[in-house]
Amino acid sequence: MRMSIVPVCLLLTGLAAGAAPAAGQDSTSAGAGLLAGIAVGAAKITTVRTERAVSGDLAYQPRAWLTFSITPTYIRATNDTNGASLTSSGLGDLPLGVAVEQELPGPWSPDFAASLSVTLPTGSTQCGLGSGETGVGLDLGAGVSPVDPLHVSFGASRGLSGLSSQSALTAPQATSLSMDASVDLAKGWTASLSISGDFGHADSTQALSRDLGFGASHSLGRRLTVTLDGSAGLTTGSPRWALSLGIGTAFSGVSPVGPNSPFRRLKKTFVGSVGRGNGHGKIGGGKTGSTSC
Repeated sequence: MRMSIVPVCLLLTGLAAGAAPAAGQDSTSAGAGLLAGIAVGAAKITTVRTERAVSGDLAYQPRAWLTFSITPTYIRATNDTNGASLTSSGLGDLPLGVAVEQELPGPWSPDFAASLSVTLPTGSTQCGLGSGETGVGLDLGAGVSPVDPLHVSFGASRGLSGLSSQSALTAPQATSLSMDASVDLAKGWTASLSISGDFGHADSTQALSRDLGFGASHSLGRRLTVTLDGSAGLTTGSPRWALSLGIGTAFSGVSPVGPNSPFRRLKKTFVGSVGRGNGHGKIGGGKTGSTSC
């Protein structure tokens, strides 16, 4: 990737390391203040297309139940067709989000979350890096802890308008459903497993997908966490595989739904990109094979 993104990576990592609440702050009522994270990832979207991404996550949490966020992403997409390799690099579309979450008292510690995202068309449609239109997306989820080390959550997300609110790992115009389970293995260590799939209508360029996600996270301090996530496609319409490595105090992007879900963390790494059905034939600057991108 281009060297211009290195200062951004260092800045986000510094913010992440310093974003813990001040001593004596009541995080339950006052929130955590500034949160930050950064993730790097690679994915094989189709047999001919691969994608690499650096995703920054900046969030402000004035209250424990309320979060505002912005998720800029730098993307490098490559198409290999007919012996030719075309590549586009640049910033993708920009998601802005507001999210609410609430944990209820009682058996199994139920929690609920919802988020609304607006994705601005900042990516270059000429290079296949953006949708060219504003997108709106909704994310809903709920979870329970039936026994102490185990947490189970269910989530649903859908783009309400446009295509840019969808991740490159999900089909545009489809509803993405997921079931996730995370287990605390030891102090500071968590392992996660998720099953995710697209349901409903998808556009004519692709089939709906089913995916298996797996991940692990390790706490380095009061809030700083390192995550490693991967996924494997279970159907022919699925992305072949995806991997990401993250560090920081925020990883859920525009949504707090299923924060320990590996597939959801992966989706946020590749948010704002070309999308599985978007930008086809434009990677590298268009069908003429221009290398201006």
